[in-house]
Amino acid sequence: MITEKPRTANAGFKLIVGASAGGHATELLILLDAAQGIWPIEPSVYITTMQIAAEGFAKRGKPVHVIGECDRRKPLQAIAVLFRTLWLAIQERPDAVVTTGSMPLAIFCLWAKLLGAKIVWIDSVAQCEEMSASGKLMRRVADLCLVQWADVAARVTNVEYAGEVL
Repeated sequence: MITEKPRTANAGFKLIVGASAGGHATELLILLDAAQGIWPIEPSVYITTMQIAAEGFAKRGKPVHVIGECDRRKPLQAIAVLFRTLWLAIQERPDAVVTTGSMPLAIFCLWAKLLGAKIVWIDSVAQCEEMSASGKLMRRVADLCLVQWADVAARVTNVEYAGEVL
């Protein structure tokens, strides 16, 4: 019988963080800067949707994967992202994923969750009246789902408010 070696404090733990290009990436980069030295482990890999955002993450000295953009109005692009994110989730096998969202990152999170990862979803600060479509899905899947508006948290189940990133 093969037994899994117990993990020491963070040995072998793989944290992946990701965000779509634009405001999502800006929020995540601000959060990473503010939390530097506070998180128990630094990210191992970054994921984003466009090359322009990859440059901001690449400055952190870890691998960056570009998975592509898609939304519910672009089904062919969504299919491409579906397969790219499946391959990436299998290849990287994260233990945890932290993301500020969008549909492509939600798809990656679903694959990662199926492979046993813990998911932290932070819905965008732009969602001041209700959660994003991806956030509404992920609040049912994520181990921790955060919104950045106390009023939204008061009206929605399975979410928490812990402040704003911006």
